[in-house]
Amino acid sequence: MTKLSIWDWLAYISLAILIAYFILKVLGIINSPIELDIIAIVSGAYLVGRYTMKINMVSNNLKEHSKELKRIKEKLLI
Repeated sequence: MTKLSIWDWLAYISLAILIAYFILKVLGIINSPIELDIIAIVSGAYLVGRYTMKINMVSNNLKEHSKELKRIKEKLLI
């Protein structure tokens, strides 16, 4: 298992904030002004942005590995 970075921890914290907010909002405990609604929106935006970056990193890694495999294949065939 890989070690989680601080950015991953922030993503999990923002997810927890978002889930807690929506549960409390549905139960009627939070009758919030717009300032508290913005916290939920920012948490959600951070979460989406973080995992978009992770998907982009995985995509780049796959491209690099694909290039490396092609290079190895060419060496083996020659």
